[in-house]
Amino acid sequence: MATRSALRVTRLAPVHAGQLTALVDREPVTNVYLRSELRLGFEAGDWWGAFEEDELTSVALGWSLVVPYIPDLEAAPPLAQALSAGAQPRMLVGHRASVMALHNAFRPPRTARELRDPQPLMVLDRGDLRGTPSDEVRLSRRSDLDSLIVAAARMHREEMGVDPLAVDAPAWRMRMLSLIERHWSWVWMRGHEVLFKAELSAWTPEVVQIQGVYTAPPYRGQGVARAGLAAVCSDVFREVPRCSLYVNQYNVIAQRVYERLGFTTADEFATVMY
Repeated sequence: MATRSALRVTRLAPVHAGQLTALVDREPVTNVYLRSELRLGFEAGDWWGAFEEDELTSVALGWSLVVPYIPDLEAAPPLAQALSAGAQPRMLVGHRASVMALHNAFRPPRTARELRDPQPLMVLDRGDLRGTPSDEVRLSRRSDLDSLIVAAARMHREEMGVDPLAVDAPAWRMRMLSLIERHWSWVWMRGHEVLFKAELSAWTPEVVQIQGVYTAPPYRGQGVARAGLAAVCSDVFREVPRCSLYVNQYNVIAQRVYERLGFTTADEFATVMY
């Protein structure tokens, strides 16, 4: 009876770029973040791979924030061991089976501060969009930066329970500025106040991933989110045929907004915070 070769985990190098691309391209929507980061250049990320002999079977990107793709679940323990050799990851996010396998593989076991499992991964194809886009939604400008920083920080506190401006205000400012400069940020303004905002977390020619969908509390329940996100998707559809996003399962209101726009569930994500 044939026995399986031992899995070997190593930090990936440019020589592995072809294998890495082929691996993450197996699931273009699920792996849109990994594929988008790879498009920025191999050297821009900290990539770890599990090999069976010379075949790359699974991958994880990052240190503090780790995004794994582990179709071979037997690769989770050696990947967890490699990631634990330095600073422990603070968050895992991505494909549900991969995230949970990696989380459960840490030895000694790590206690999750918060576990968001599952998170529906939803997609919308060009031509399936329902709803009327607001003509007041536009790409963010540098002049919007101060207002956008405040709105995004409020959302982060609401979603994550952490104030990013208290943790590292300059880094948060640079993060929002980079989204503006990449044309990955949209706003709907009322004077100097952000009524609605949304950003991209990933872009490929086949699909984008939307993040940070936020409506200011005084404007909720008035159709703002639906009209705002319809405008963002319409803008994206000029270049890319599919939008995706993931949402907390308990956020029923948001899921209803997405479903009314035409989004359907394609897979499941999970997030583990330590």
